[in-house]
Amino acid sequence: MDNKNMKYIFKFIIYFFIFYYILTVIEEDIAHILTMILSELLNLDYYKNIIIIDGNGIIEISSPCTCSLEMALFLGYVFGTPDVSFKYKILYSIFGLLIITLSNILRIILIIKYSQMFNYNVIHDIISFIIFPVALFLNWFWIYFLKIRKIIIFK
Repeated sequence: MDNKNMKYIFKFIIYFFIFYYILTVIEEDIAHILTMILSELLNLDYYKNIIIIDGNGIIEISSPCTCSLEMALFLGYVFGTPDVSFKYKILYSIFGLLIITLSNILRIILIIKYSQMFNYNVIHDIISFIIFPVALFLNWFWIYFLKIRKIIIFK
């Protein structure tokens, strides 16, 4: 592995941990905002980070529901990319975070809707898989975008 690849890996790891730390500090706030958005979209009541379903069931929006790990990995990947202007990194990060957040909201809505029909744990695990292909696609598209703009060139 050459120096450039080692530098990228090192930068990725550093950025990942920085973003992960920042996101974990604000995770409770993110969970509360997600709860408010989901409650409004589904016309359900909520208390703090708990959504009340049909008066007797509840769904708690906790730290893992915020996708902070996936967001940190995505941001580490983008910001660790060498030889790319900061402007592109910021713009693509905003775009990617928006896509991850919208996918996460869709994921949680599907879990809420289908967990009443089937086993909650099975539905949760199956539907939660939705985030990983989204993050992989965003990472692939980042490289594709840079290649099209001739910012990076593969040898």
